[in-house]
Amino acid sequence: MMITLRQRLTILVLTAGVIVALDQATKYLVVHYLTSRVVIIPGLVDLVRVYNRGIAFGMFNSGQCLFRTTVLTILSVAVFVILFAAYLFSKDMTRLSMAALSLIMGGAVGNLIDRIRLGYVVDFIDAYIRSAHWPAFNVADSAITVGAILLAIDLLFSGHSKKQP
Repeated sequence: MMITLRQRLTILVLTAGVIVALDQATKYLVVHYLTSRVVIIPGLVDLVRVYNRGIAFGMFNSGQCLFRTTVLTILSVAVFVILFAAYLFSKDMTRLSMAALSLIMGGAVGNLIDRIRLGYVVDFIDAYIRSAHWPAFNVADSAITVGAILLAIDLLFSGHSKKQP
């Protein structure tokens, strides 16, 4: 069954919209109410408030770069435009790849809002085991990661279900 452009846009707007809303709401709560580390699952997950001026998982967060925010904002917009075009114009897109790209674009927009509005991204989930910490992340980062995993799964396995002539 062919999915119409209207259906594709509905999936994108609903999925990405929910991600952006959740992301911005959680970041608002963190910025306004989280004053110290909160243990959620002892030895595994805490809530913290981190201001990430870099990119995913704190990369390029340290050091001084005059144009870092501008470059990262332009890069984020360019990636979003490419993903949006692929989303709209791909002929063989599955429902899973539509959901995956919608998650990725929703996460990208959530972090882009922070970067434009604040000059940094608010991260707050600290996952760790003993002294080994994963860099702090947020709802947007989680959506991007889950979307990328789903997209990889779809790309790896969607061809197996098609019969060869």
